[in-house]
Amino acid sequence: MGILDDLKNQSENLKADEDRERQRQAALLKHYEKDIHPKMLKLYTFLNEFIEHLNYLNKVIQVSYPIAPDGSHCEFEQSEYKVTIDSTTAVKDMNLSFTCKLKEPLVFELENSERILSYTDVLHSYRIDFNRYDNKDNNYDLISAKFKIKGPVKVNIIFQADIENSSINLLISNFEKAGHSKHVFKERHITDEFIDGLGKYILHENANFLKLDIDEQNKEKIRKNIQADLEKRKLELEEAERLVKLEEEKEKEKKSWKNIFKKID
Repeated sequence: MGILDDLKNQSENLKADEDRERQRQAALLKHYEKDIHPKMLKLYTFLNEFIEHLNYLNKVIQVSYPIAPDGSHCEFEQSEYKVTIDSTTAVKDMNLSFTCKLKEPLVFELENSERILSYTDVLHSYRIDFNRYDNKDNNYDLISAKFKIKGPVKVNIIFQADIENSSINLLISNFEKAGHSKHVFKERHITDEFIDGLGKYILHENANFLKLDIDEQNKEKIRKNIQADLEKRKLELEEAERLVKLEEEKEKEKKSWKNIFKKID
């Protein structure tokens, strides 16, 4: 086989891979448009009306965070709800944000540089505004500090359409405690019951919203659903590969007929 044939085969293999990838991406996009996007719109419609009522009623929710140096809880007031989306025609990112405010600043005094620095990291993890007034010895070593915590704690509940994995991701920041958590759902999970549970969860009336308690029967159903999804994806991929192969064979046949006509000429 000459260098030209080798390069030709490499080009054809690359084109076939690119065709398969284009078809895979097209299938994923079709699934997003048909199944995922309607659920994202449903979530947005609910959240938009939900926060409109909350803000109009000026409904304040009492919440607590383990924000004291010893880990004990401090009281905050949750309010000022806002929801934004990245697009009205192809929603892929939806952000519900609100704030948890203190009625008055919290003041704590700590000794020992390690405790002071550790507690400073805790406050940074909440992204909360605070002032720290340090007391140092003659060698400029930190011996004590006074913290004045002003707040608020900013909370984000984000829904993202994950086209590549055909899922809807739920990202939660600073809701029950500092930090982030991620939960992954398929579009079939976004039911009226799920959305109602989400509303109660935001109001701190449904602590078990994201804590699954699944019996063996339902676990088996989930396993079967996952297997069915995998089989469906496998069949779609096989069909895409079959179509690509068919196109390649047609192209080869055309080239073959062209060569015959050249010889006749």
